[in-house]
Amino acid sequence: MIKGKDILGRPIVAVSNGEKIDTVHDVVFDHNANQVLALLVDEGGWFSSAKAVPFGSIRSFGEDAVMIGSADDITTSREDGQLKEALEAKHSLIGMKLLTSDGQDLGRIADVYFDDTTGRVEGYEATGGLFSDLSSGRTFVPAPEQVQIGEDAAIVPVTVAAAMQEQEPGGIKGALQSASASVKDAYGNVAEGVQGAYVSAADSVKETYGNIAEATKERQKEYVVGRTAGSDLTLEDGSVLVTKGETITALHADRAEADGKLTALATSATGGTIADAYGSAAHSVQERYEDVKGATAERQKAYVVGKTASRDITTDGGEVIVPQGAVITTFQADRAEATGKLAALTAAATAGAISSGAQALTTRADMDPDDPQAAVGRRLQSDVRAPGGSLVGAQGQIVTPAILERARHLGVERQLLAATRSGTSTAGASAAVAGGLATVSEGASGLLDRAKSWLGDKRDQAESALDERQQEAQEQRVRDALGRPVTRVILAPDDSIILNVGEIITHRAVQAARDGDVLDILLASVSTEVPHLDPLASRPTETGTAALDSQPDPTAPREA
Repeated sequence: MIKGKDILGRPIVAVSNGEKIDTVHDVVFDHNANQVLALLVDEGGWFSSAKAVPFGSIRSFGEDAVMIGSADDITTSREDGQLKEALEAKHSLIGMKLLTSDGQDLGRIADVYFDDTTGRVEGYEATGGLFSDLSSGRTFVPAPEQVQIGEDAAIVPVTVAAAMQEQEPGGIKGALQSASASVKDAYGNVAEGVQGAYVSAADSVKETYGNIAEATKERQKEYVVGRTAGSDLTLEDGSVLVTKGETITALHADRAEADGKLTALATSATGGTIADAYGSAAHSVQERYEDVKGATAERQKAYVVGKTASRDITTDGGEVIVPQGAVITTFQADRAEATGKLAALTAAATAGAISSGAQALTTRADMDPDDPQAAVGRRLQSDVRAPGGSLVGAQGQIVTPAILERARHLGVERQLLAATRSGTSTAGASAAVAGGLATVSEGASGLLDRAKSWLGDKRDQAESALDERQQEAQEQRVRDALGRPVTRVILAPDDSIILNVGEIITHRAVQAARDGDVLDILLASVSTEVPHLDPLASRPTETGTAALDSQPDPTAPREA
């Protein structure tokens, strides 16, 4: 993998005679194909065309030179229409904002990474944005198959943001994401809201959790102040600087710095952030859970079959329908329905789904941290290069199985694993995650009752909002009707005529229709035809109260 700026100024040498042809001035991209089109060697001018080396003519990217066959491999924008089109488009990626299709800000492009064999763009180095590293402010954004390049922004699919989630054991972002995926699989269509709750918690942690150990002391102090301590922090003299649950102040931060405990304080603050996020997740899960009890029996049974029961489900007579830990079968679901225990079975299946997510997370957290496989899913804190100088992985990039395999092939897998070390303790983080999941699991049995209460409140809110929208729509119909004639006789409840056929709808007529509860009849009888009349000839005989004094009355006799 090559970083675009790394080859700027690098000599271009011909293999045929060893002659230096030129140097790399810029990299030209084909945005439609999302790959490198050529290396620019001369931008040209008013009277000369630009010169470039097509990517297909490049023999190799050496550490000290780019090798091509001969000087004949150089082409010009006059000869190459695709090159001319790319240069005339003047779409510079550098500085362009990266947005997902749902509006997430991934930062601004600072550089581009591409495959040195195919020219395919593999990713972007971005500054700022949702996933920027705390210490460097930069991150690696993987390039998708399709990128929409515009005048001001490059639009990538939502899946790009998902691919940037860190998945390390104890790496909180990935842990929560893994748990959310497990829960979503278990809930299916019955509880789609759970996924959003976990992701929200994960995003909350990600905004604050980063490479704390490598940040400057000022950045560390800025990070901790105002956060909640996730654990007690004791100084060397045995005194307690801050207790678990206490809000960290600037004085705490200064004292921790003086005693060499600033990084430990930052880690404690991270643990507090995790606990807060998981508390929010538990609350959000309970609020968002659908009213499963109100679903059809068939839908409930389809939901529970294949899931694990978190507790025994028994009939009123004490007969065990499903024992704790058993996988629920169709027969057991039918039996639960017949005995009136289907809702209880659904709740048990829900709690089992969450417990399964917790177990999967715990298993991942227990992975040997020295196993190179543990690098997969974790974010690189520095570049990892092959012996020849090419990039195996870039700072901020999430390690994939393919990157690990590349590192193994080049003999740098240990360097790759070392580059994922964040310097922060994962034990406390793992415990906080497990505790958060336990909190969610404990509350699962009460989800149905909470959901019914929540749905009642939401139903009232929805009805109120609907009434408001209907009122707004009716008022708009009234405004559209004013000044137009009616197509039928509008009668009041006492059969008196409010408006006759062809008469104009006035404010007084609207009020009379309201009072008589016939406004809907009036609004349904508005003539929508557009008359073709002379405005002056059709003016009423009465002059309007807001008319200009200087405007003559067309009905008045003209002076001879």
